[in-house]
Amino acid sequence: MKCVTVLYPNREGAKFDFDYYMKTHIPMVSGFFGKGIDVQKGLLSPTGSPLAFVCTARIWIDSPEHFQTIMRQHGGRILSDISNYTNIEPIIQIDEVLS
Repeated sequence: MKCVTVLYPNREGAKFDFDYYMKTHIPMVSGFFGKGIDVQKGLLSPTGSPLAFVCTARIWIDSPEHFQTIMRQHGGRILSDISNYTNIEPIIQIDEVLS
């Protein structure tokens, strides 16, 4: 199984509108990919240090090629929407889920 992991690193001055993200951005992206998206909101670090990530999301995909096809078709719209909910530049990687 494959997924695209999107990480939003925590940093000073980071802003993230979870309401917009969950009600607008995630349904849009899910519609393009035709798959589910798992979203996690960072709450606290067990060591008391600042959170590493404000938010993480996993977009389930059929293959890396599937991801590339969708991004060619809809990537401009997906990426241009980021400024509507955050000032964080996301880190994006394709993963193989082992368990």
